[in-house]
Amino acid sequence: MMKRLSACFMVILCILTMTPSQVNATTNELPECIIKTHCARENFKVNDLEKAFKKATKIISETERTKIVEQTKSYIHAEAKTKWRRYTDDLLLKAIPEKSVIQVRSESRVGVGDNGVNQRRVDDFAYRLMTEPDIAS
Repeated sequence: MMKRLSACFMVILCILTMTPSQVNATTNELPECIIKTHCARENFKVNDLEKAFKKATKIISETERTKIVEQTKSYIHAEAKTKWRRYTDDLLLKAIPEKSVIQVRSESRVGVGDNGVNQRRVDDFAYRLMTEPDIAS
């Protein structure tokens, strides 16, 4: 019984400590949120994926307290600092051509709750993606 409990604990610990570097640009989709109280993930259907991803890149690069740390033509990993206490959250974007979708995932690195910060970050991104004028090609 103790071995089983220990094994379960190790699996959970590995999942919870997975870093964005373990999620790379070659996977089809971003990981699901495991702890929903500090993570948000959504898909945004777009008409022109290439144009929308360029716009998404611009939005992320202009977002306060957010720094892109890894980028390809279909994947972005950014670190976003929270306004309060300056915690680092991971913001991931992935273009999925077969679905014409931009997938966005924002997750806290610490804690089990985020007071809605990650969902607000995803909502703000969605609002800006849908309302800001397109960038020149």
